[in-house]
Amino acid sequence: MKTMEPVNVIGAGMTPFGILDDSIVQLAEKASFKAMSDSQTLDLQFDHIVVGSQNPDEFVNKGHLSTLIADRLGLVPAGATRVETGPSSGSSAFETAFTMIASGHSDLILVIGVEKMSEVDRGTASKILAKMMSYENETRYGATPTALAAMVTRRYMHDYGLTRDDLSLVPVKAHRNGAKNTLAHFQKETTVEKVSNARVVADPLTLFDCCPTSDGAASLVLASDRIVRDLGVSDQAVRVLGVGHGTDYHAVQHRLSMTSFGATIAAADRAFSIAKIGPADIDVCELHDAFSILELVNMEDLGLAERGHAIDMVKEGATEVDGQIPVNTTGGLKSRGHPTGGTGVAQIHDIYCQLLQKAPKGLQVEAPKIGLTQNIGGFGNNMVVGIFSTP
Repeated sequence: MKTMEPVNVIGAGMTPFGILDDSIVQLAEKASFKAMSDSQTLDLQFDHIVVGSQNPDEFVNKGHLSTLIADRLGLVPAGATRVETGPSSGSSAFETAFTMIASGHSDLILVIGVEKMSEVDRGTASKILAKMMSYENETRYGATPTALAAMVTRRYMHDYGLTRDDLSLVPVKAHRNGAKNTLAHFQKETTVEKVSNARVVADPLTLFDCCPTSDGAASLVLASDRIVRDLGVSDQAVRVLGVGHGTDYHAVQHRLSMTSFGATIAAADRAFSIAKIGPADIDVCELHDAFSILELVNMEDLGLAERGHAIDMVKEGATEVDGQIPVNTTGGLKSRGHPTGGTGVAQIHDIYCQLLQKAPKGLQVEAPKIGLTQNIGGFGNNMVVGIFSTP
């Protein structure tokens, strides 16, 4: 592995997630000003701004978004780039910024993940999101992301004996955490009975198994060690230990398994290799649970649970805030919400807060040292994994 310059997250900011009145640019502004204020960089000139956003052209009829945001934030003439890898766009924007600092190219970069999805109706939003799937093999026959998630769920149930009520434990935990997160889209608890008996969206998935379409933004300030020293912010400089990125075949039918994502395994292997640690070292994680089944599959692909046994950890309370490996402590995509381009950056925001002991009341993990994020692009074919440590 070639030598890389150290990279630090020195500030983070986030808007509420939900159905919001703010425009996509206003959301980006609010999250960014919070991150810059947090990091004492409001008066500094950034080298670059990297924006992750999946479909602003279609959701809000906005193009050239990175330059527009740079202008509105007063960051001209900093370089401005927009990154798109589906719902993992935010994490890919983070990875881009990480690479620029690790290579020695830049010292100070603003990362923004943002999406404004509520300006179109749910049916239109579903059509826009379905464009990330294979037309030839999937969408031309009526498939949607929810339908593919239902297929994964049914196969997982067949292979490992997962029951409907077992699966319901995952969104119940998500809503329990989200109820304590004032930035979450859904801030209300639910029950196994309500989840299992809710309206079926794509059998066996019910309404409570599926994340909402949300508006929202999150932002990070990434800095080199030199900037950390100059600003005197070493006490809040969360170190980026490693980042991994992996892909898989575009169409689900061409992949080796329906109950495992090879792209997550590849991304995790890369991230763990760079970080020089393993799954057993992770204290807290934020995983991409757009559908309930994905939390279980992701845990297993990351090596946090044995194949087919992630649900046992959920039942035992191991994934709770006070458990052995807390998962999605602020509600995950299911309860915190899922503005697609914003999710990956929001995950890192929440891990940053956990590692600095700044999580919302009732959601703080006890003395975590290392955190992990996993963000899915497409339907399981463009994954980014990040690993972070305390100052």
